[in-house]
Amino acid sequence: MKRFLYHDLIVAGNFCNLKCSYCTSVADAGDFGAATSASARRRGATIAVGEVLAMVDGLRRHVDAPVLKLSGGELFLLVNAVELIEELAGRYAHVQVLTNGTELTPAIVARLSKLPNVGFNLSLDGHDDAMNALRWRSSRLGERVMAALGYIAAAGRPLEITMVVSDVNAPRLFDFLAFLAALPCRTLLVPIPVRGVHAAGLFGREARRGFADRLRRLPAGFASVLGPLAYYRRLADFLDEADGIRRQRCHLTAAAAQLFDTGAITPCPVGWTSEIANVRRDGIEAAVSQIGRHKLYELMAREPPRVPVCRTCFSQADMINLYLEGEASLAEMALMPMFGSAAALTRLAELPAARLAPSVPAAVLSG
Repeated sequence: MKRFLYHDLIVAGNFCNLKCSYCTSVADAGDFGAATSASARRRGATIAVGEVLAMVDGLRRHVDAPVLKLSGGELFLLVNAVELIEELAGRYAHVQVLTNGTELTPAIVARLSKLPNVGFNLSLDGHDDAMNALRWRSSRLGERVMAALGYIAAAGRPLEITMVVSDVNAPRLFDFLAFLAALPCRTLLVPIPVRGVHAAGLFGREARRGFADRLRRLPAGFASVLGPLAYYRRLADFLDEADGIRRQRCHLTAAAAQLFDTGAITPCPVGWTSEIANVRRDGIEAAVSQIGRHKLYELMAREPPRVPVCRTCFSQADMINLYLEGEASLAEMALMPMFGSAAALTRLAELPAARLAPSVPAAVLSG
């Protein structure tokens, strides 16, 4: 049995209702197969829940992980997405659901709020139209997303927000943090830079340097909406000192396994490279036998990174790297809802590179 921190499940990855200027994920998802479990690529389509669960359960028989990260596309375009989430919640210590918020309703939030081990990750670049200019094409969309944020906050659910940083929102980081700090729920902001082919055009050098300076001057009053402080410091260094080029080795392929509902398995849930096996084509045993063994694992673990997509990559998953390198403590990792369960913290301490990390406080593991 292989032991990882989390499984990353992509359902209908090429089905989204936004056309973010910096997005490559929807187009890239098509590289991992067109035979998704969705009945169609249109609003009101359904997920073949039983089919997805069969693949997930097959993965779980061979690769144990306490946490599931679930995303699309935009998952809530599929009318039975909540049914799938409820099933998955019974299989993991924590399920993190990624959404752009456009399809969230009070009924969906209320239903999922009954599941104590389900949390939201909302993609949101700021608290107004201007900061989300690369995401929203109309203020009406913005109103729907901000209403969804209000539903989650009113339910008192812990919320992680992923902010894609670009020229349009970088100058107003402190404004956004102040807005989030006033919400009536535990909220954590995780900024990630525009990456890939769009990086140079949408996040210029001067804007990167300015944002790095703000990260180094984060006011103490925003501590309640921040994760491990080492993350923000390393992001600052990545943006200016490293000029957006990754130097450090990445340990993520030893911490996570990714499965698409097309059956594809990939070695990294952030920098998609290529399919290493397919559950539908190869069968579960043959497919999962490639996890940790395929030649891409050795290639993606080199220092400095050799794979092109890795060279400009920086994401929220770098918190795992920071922990494994001893730069973030287990108590700081527990600030993140995705890693806050006792099962997740215990598994963090068991990862292959955990010898580099701080010792595990018993009080943290006990929750």
